[in-house]
Amino acid sequence: MAKVFELDEAAWQEWVDSRPAVVKGIAERLRPDKLYRMKSTRQRVTMHSINENGTVTVDVTGRFNLIDFDRQVFGIDPDDLEECDLPTAGESVGTLCNEEEADALIASRIAMLHREGKQHNEALCPVCHPPQ
Repeated sequence: MAKVFELDEAAWQEWVDSRPAVVKGIAERLRPDKLYRMKSTRQRVTMHSINENGTVTVDVTGRFNLIDFDRQVFGIDPDDLEECDLPTAGESVGTLCNEEEADALIASRIAMLHREGKQHNEALCPVCHPPQ
C-alpha cells in the first residue's frame, strides 16, 4: 500500500487523542499519509479532513488519476475507502483541464442536470442565472 508522505507519528497521535470520538475513530482507521481508492468511483484519493458527522473529505488529483480537474469531495463514507498502491509506471495520470476549462465543464454539467430536471447547484447554474 502506498505511503504518500512521512508523518510525524507523535504529532499525529497527539492530534488524534485530542479529537471528538467520531473523528478519533475514523482517524485511527484512515491515516492521512496513505493513498486510498474510492470503491464507488475507483479513483485514488488522499485524505483532506475528517468531519464530525462521520464522513471524510478527500482530494482527487491528477497526481494519482487521469481526471478532468482536481477537486475536493466531501461527504464520503469512510467505508468507501480502501488503501491502494500508486499508479503503475505506464498508467496515464494528470489533469486534463486548466482552471478556465474546468469552470466551463462544471457549468455545462450543471446546465445538463437542470435540463434533465435533476437536483443541481442553482446558484452556479447558467440556465437559472444566464450570464448578463
